[in-house]
Amino acid sequence: VFIPSYRCKPQDIITAKDEQKSRTLIQNSLNSYPHEEVPSHLTLRPFQYKGLVNQIIDSKWFGLKLNELLVVEYYSRQT
Repeated sequence: VFIPSYRCKPQDIITAKDEQKSRTLIQNSLNSYPHEEVPSHLTLRPFQYKGLVNQIIDSKWFGLKLNELLVVEYYSRQT
């Protein structure tokens, strides 16, 4: 699936496009934060440019106050 807003499920594998531009972007990000911990809901395989979704996170986990109904309403008006 190549849809940025695709909702991943547990055990989904996320891979980067097999392009040098994508791999360079990922490598630069990894080099910028070498000691940053990967969140527990993801497993990272940096040398394979892959990630595994372990579980779906709750919106409370990342600490943003969101009104999901307003988000749905906003995007429903965009089409």
